[in-house]
Amino acid sequence: MENRHPDGLYDISLLGGQARAILIESTNLVQRAMDTHHLSRVATAALGRTLSCAAMMGSMLKGDGESVSVQIKGGGPIGTVLAVAHGNLDVKGYVDNPGVDLPRTGPKLPVGAAVGRDGKMTVIKDMGMREPYVGQTHLVSGEIAEDFAMYFTASEQTPSLVSLGVLVDDERVRSAGGLIVQMMPGASEAAIASVEQSAPMFRDISGTMQEYHLEGAVQQLLLHLEPEILARRVPRWRCDCSRERIEGVLVSLGAEELKDMIETQRGAQVDCHFCLKRYKFNAEELSALLEAATAREEK
Repeated sequence: MENRHPDGLYDISLLGGQARAILIESTNLVQRAMDTHHLSRVATAALGRTLSCAAMMGSMLKGDGESVSVQIKGGGPIGTVLAVAHGNLDVKGYVDNPGVDLPRTGPKLPVGAAVGRDGKMTVIKDMGMREPYVGQTHLVSGEIAEDFAMYFTASEQTPSLVSLGVLVDDERVRSAGGLIVQMMPGASEAAIASVEQSAPMFRDISGTMQEYHLEGAVQQLLLHLEPEILARRVPRWRCDCSRERIEGVLVSLGAEELKDMIETQRGAQVDCHFCLKRYKFNAEELSALLEAATAREEK
């Protein structure tokens, strides 16, 4: 069930260009993730926060074909949290244990306990170069927003305010959103102080989105920082898996692995982690892939 209010993402200039903000309303995106993976409330919050920030990072990429992948391994019961966003704002993701459930110890969902903080966040940016950019930082809390803030500061040398939130009940995402605020090079001390003093206003981003949505959130959160909206875009949940791509993965396994599949299993099935679509291959189809793998290995 989709929220009737549309998702959106704003790229915003602040204080006459001395700072920038990226603001996202991602309720429908997170709802799709919850529905696709049958996520528990705490898993919805963890993956939803990660998807929202990945989408904002995707909006910073220069080309539609570029991508950013975020992997969080904190040692908690949820396992790995993974989100991928492309420059065109197609976003997908999953968690290892979607049904994880933990008792609340306060008003907020125990995301930090589910994710854990004994681990790392790894960010991989594929910008069409020979080698992708890989940045890695230790987790601060497992609450996701603080961990992204640490990543921007330590790995990209860009101190950032990051707020992420998901408000969810048993079956429905009530609201979801995120905000990144970054100072631009040469910003004045007064501009830096204005942004830092605003930080407490940014904390309840899901509550702000529930009440005001994207357009109203600009006024509620950023009006005193002289916001100028530079671009409006729409993030969406979309998996780019295909049969051809899965065939390429199978060929990359090598001839011996494919021979074993043909002789012992008489076929294979591969499930996409992101959208759960199942691809089936019979022995004849695997034999054709075996020829391709053998030819590649003989080169």
